[in-house]
Amino acid sequence: MVFKNYFQGELHEYLGVMLAANGAFSDRSSALLTVQTLSSDLVSLQSRIEKLEAASSKIFGGDRSRMRKIEDLKETARVTEDAKSCAVREYERIKDNNRDELERFDKERHIDFMDMLKGFVLNQAGYAEKMANAWENLAEETIRYARDGS
Repeated sequence: MVFKNYFQGELHEYLGVMLAANGAFSDRSSALLTVQTLSSDLVSLQSRIEKLEAASSKIFGGDRSRMRKIEDLKETARVTEDAKSCAVREYERIKDNNRDELERFDKERHIDFMDMLKGFVLNQAGYAEKMANAWENLAEETIRYARDGS
């Protein structure tokens, strides 16, 4: 019964770790998607700015509404660049945290495996000792039987 409860506890702990790992990788994927979306938005904004600047340069003296639109787009691009920088930092933080947690999990798993291996070796040594005693007793009984039979 103790053996069963031990493994149920271990199994529940393992499932908890897997749920946490799944959540952590989901967070990483979401952060990466945010970075990619902001990067795409930034490229799109830069392209629109370049097109408007090219069209504006063809008109002598420029067009005030077009110039205002260019300035608005440049401001939006600056804000988007700041948001992208924050998103990249957040992504890196999540990635570093995930790496640290995976390293910790790997160390714990290694320790658990070594403990299991030590337990197995001790169990096998105890079993071998019992078998040696049984064979020794059998040999003594056989010798006695051979003496008594002669």
